[in-house]
Amino acid sequence: MSHENSAAAVHWYVVHAQPRQELLVATLLEMRYPVTVFLPEVLQYRHGKSRLRPLFPGYLFVRCELTVVPPSAINRVPGAIRLLVGGDGPLTVAEEVIAALRQACTRINENGGLAAHTFTPGERVRLMAGPLAGLEAAFLKRAKSGDRALVLLRFLNQESQVTVDLHLLEKVNPNWHEKRQRSTRGAGRRINRPG
Repeated sequence: MSHENSAAAVHWYVVHAQPRQELLVATLLEMRYPVTVFLPEVLQYRHGKSRLRPLFPGYLFVRCELTVVPPSAINRVPGAIRLLVGGDGPLTVAEEVIAALRQACTRINENGGLAAHTFTPGERVRLMAGPLAGLEAAFLKRAKSGDRALVLLRFLNQESQVTVDLHLLEKVNPNWHEKRQRSTRGAGRRINRPG
């Protein structure tokens, strides 16, 4: 990003939006003003469903001429916080950066989107759907395709490495297996613990 002193030229700028208001701001800017808006969105899996979500939550890009659409007009759009500025004025983004972001979003979406979770090797996971739903496994690694994962599954006293869709996994609470601490010794006699 750079600072731009000449407001008469058409440039890409960064708009900071309120949480989950990026699409509203993008829509209203395009409806009200002669601008081009770019809201980078990628497929993301949450709760077993895939949806387009902002790649940079709270931010979008607008291409305009600030003598025609002043920063104050952009800042007044419902859901917008402000046009990002620095010491020398509004921050600009190079055309090459926008083009690279467009390509990155296309590539991510063509490869199935971003995973909902980042798992570490050895972490306990649970399969949320499919024929193995409810079973727990150990996460081994992400597959080369990016949207699949290799897990170590223990079933019928045997361990098997299985490849599953990454978005079907959820983290297991590490305390889930712990037994409740006994509160009696049997026959109703309470165990006194220092508190």
